[in-house]
Amino acid sequence: MIESPSVEQFRRLAQSSPWRWTTVEFEFVPPRETSAVHAWIRRPGSLRVETADGAIDELYCAADPFTGTTTVYSDGISRQTETKWASDVTPVFDVDGLVSALPSVTDSWLVDWDDPFYQNYRWIAMLNPIELTRSAHDHESTTTVTELSDAQIVDHHGRPAWQVIARTTDEYDARCECCPLLNGHFDYETDRWIPGPPVTVRLDAQTGICVYVGPVPETPTYECDLDLKIIAVDARMDDSLFGRANR
Repeated sequence: MIESPSVEQFRRLAQSSPWRWTTVEFEFVPPRETSAVHAWIRRPGSLRVETADGAIDELYCAADPFTGTTTVYSDGISRQTETKWASDVTPVFDVDGLVSALPSVTDSWLVDWDDPFYQNYRWIAMLNPIELTRSAHDHESTTTVTELSDAQIVDHHGRPAWQVIARTTDEYDARCECCPLLNGHFDYETDRWIPGPPVTVRLDAQTGICVYVGPVPETPTYECDLDLKIIAVDARMDDSLFGRANR
């Protein structure tokens, strides 16, 4: 149990999510909405989302093995290539159990790093918040893309969370520049990120999921605000929850 995380440990936790949980149940209020949704995710690829009145808003099940993708090679022949889930490749772990280096994958585009999609890519970044420390696209890059400070442990809806004050640099590479976790915007003329004001960020200590993005003291709230309440981690979830009969 880490009692006082460092900024570097926060960075490692931010890229550890694919290997720290298999199922999660949580509630959160999507951007520009006022009512919370209830979500269940079972890795890899299964998702259930219910609205506040219990109606199913998103439902799919990936109970079958990942079948791969068809690639056309230089000889003009199409071949089925092996595609992996993130959990199928092994990163380098530090002594604290956090990921210090992402898996070395020759064809990293053949690894599906994303969890099931809902509404926009900010959802994807929330579940695997690698963009808080490095490029969300170039997993070989070791360039630090954020400025972090004041690492500490806090309580977030009854669960331990690691908190920092975070600000982007001009190297920030969000999962999608239209819906980043942190403040700022992408300048298409200069092909660089324009940093915005700093924000408070929290990662759930067990899962590495980004559970909160909000204002720093004495500053206004920005559009990137996020507040997620985790209900259960690694609980059993059968196919029936995701709309498929158990086999």
